[in-house]
Amino acid sequence: MPNTNLKYIVTRGKNKGEVGTPHIHEDGQIVVSKTRFEKDYIRVNPSEPLLEWLQKGYRVRMSAPGLAPSLINPASILGWR
Repeated sequence: MPNTNLKYIVTRGKNKGEVGTPHIHEDGQIVVSKTRFEKDYIRVNPSEPLLEWLQKGYRVRMSAPGLAPSLINPASILGWR
């Protein structure tokens, strides 16, 4: 899977140091969006590279075990540049 190298490290709060990866939703898709509003979510197949979306400034919904999914800015995502 091309997106397995994408990581986000929580930098503050009680979950500091946790490593997040792209969140797979119940429908099997990854969400990218420029806003936090669900109406703006774009669902992407996990087998599709997220590089183009990140280059366009889209945020990726990421999570970790015990950590709720959150939209993460491209500047905070490791493994794509």
